[in-house]
Amino acid sequence: MENTDKNENRPPRAEDIARGLRDRIIRGELVAGQRLVERDIAEWYAISRTPIREAIKILAAEGLVVLRPNRGAEIASFDRETASNLFKVIAELEALAAREFAERMTSSQFNELESRHDLMLRHFQRRELESYFFVNSSIHDLIIRECGNPILCEAHERLMMRARLGRHMALLDEARWREAVDEHEQLMTALRRHDSAAAAGIWRRHLLNSGRALAHFVEPR
Repeated sequence: MENTDKNENRPPRAEDIARGLRDRIIRGELVAGQRLVERDIAEWYAISRTPIREAIKILAAEGLVVLRPNRGAEIASFDRETASNLFKVIAELEALAAREFAERMTSSQFNELESRHDLMLRHFQRRELESYFFVNSSIHDLIIRECGNPILCEAHERLMMRARLGRHMALLDEARWREAVDEHEQLMTALRRHDSAAAAGIWRRHLLNSGRALAHFVEPR
């Protein structure tokens, strides 16, 4: 696999390595239970193991990697309880963000949101999942960032990595993907009306539905 994280001017830092591994986890290239072997990653980047260890610690703090005694690091897995609990918290945070965003949004902020929404719909119509997911995530991020509540932003950021992975997994279900697009459409309608209560309710339901879809996805067969 080609290393796209190298910088010709300097060796990659722990943050660079963590970013590359994080992207692969979210895209599903590294799967739950898969071991992260420091030696293999060090050979790939042609560097020592020290920044590799630091990168793995970053991912472990985000909940994407689990450190196992006598086994080293492996990609964290979702179970039904984890998915349900995580998305219950995320749903409340994002619902509050949607309410506060609706109450304070400017015309330029709404126009930017609508532009991203239109681009997301085009990716959905062409079934371009990775591009869709990137724009979809940027919509959620914009609402959080512009809601005007820094405490909410800090709390959300701590949970965001695992939630982003979960949303991606949930969209592997075609029916859930269509439902999620419809929920985004409903949010835009509520925002056009400046209906903050409706925006909060729609966004809460949107995240809870993602949590339920993920719980179903990871349920043992």
